Amino acid sequence: MSSRSPQQGFAIALLLWMIAGMSLMVAAVIHFARADIAMAELRLDEARAQALGRGAALLAVRDKAMASQQATLDPAVGERSQAQGEGNERFKKTYDFGGDWRTRVHLGPAAGLVSLNNASDIELSLLFKHVGKASETDAADLAAAVLTYREAFPGFRYPEELLAIEGASRDVYDRVRGVIHPYRTGALSLADLPPEIREPLGDLLEEEIASSEGAGVPGRAAEGRLTFDLIAERKRNPGGTADRRIQVAEVSTVSASGHTLKQKIWLSPDNAGAIMRADAPGRVSSDRVQR
Repeated sequence: MSSRSPQQGFAIALLLWMIAGMSLMVAAVIHFARADIAMAELRLDEARAQALGRGAALLAVRDKAMASQQATLDPAVGERSQAQGEGNERFKKTYDFGGDWRTRVHLGPAAGLVSLNNASDIELSLLFKHVGKASETDAADLAAAVLTYREAFPGFRYPEELLAIEGASRDVYDRVRGVIHPYRTGALSLADLPPEIREPLGDLLEEEIASSEGAGVPGRAAEGRLTFDLIAERKRNPGGTADRRIQVAEVSTVSASGHTLKQKIWLSPDNAGAIMRADAPGRVSSDRVQR
């Protein structure tokens, strides 16, 4: 009896260690399974938000055209639409798609946003200073660095590339990211600036550009190396003036789970507002967009 007691004790201890190890392994499997499920749900939300965003953008183009037609036919409707903000260039509307999914669209001319590949050093410097809250020296240095960066083929392809520029900070990027893009849409149209930058930037841009042109300084910097996009842009728009027909839909979708996903959708003036480009939706968290 006494000779078997140590063996039984050892067997019991080994069994308990095996049970504890299996419990830890099961807990780890459950933890990673939950993480995978959460990631799958997020990817599903992003896919749904992208599909709903594209549909809402096309609906907004249709609704804006219908509102313009009604305003033309009925002056009373036009006055009411202007009072609601539907008669101006930045059309706003919210669409409920059921299942607690809601999408809000801000539709306006793409020329009201700042192109990293087209904007002049003056425009960039003022943007970084007055919207990005950088110091005057840092803003000028960052604008010069942007012009240097885009001289290399193929220039900016994503707005996040601004973070790769020497002197750029995450704080400055977060403040300007909503009004910048990497596409070549022609010159910046001061009349179409979105409300968040029209007040701090509009008058300053007009003054700075006018003074630079009066002093014989070119108002628009070189656009970098020659690319197929640039050749097509110059052929279509030789004067470099803003093409107000290209529209951008700033889409914000709230999912059934409560997540907010934002994206920009670029719409051609031809083919009944065909989608030219659609940025991937990013989840808004702590005032930052996570992709």
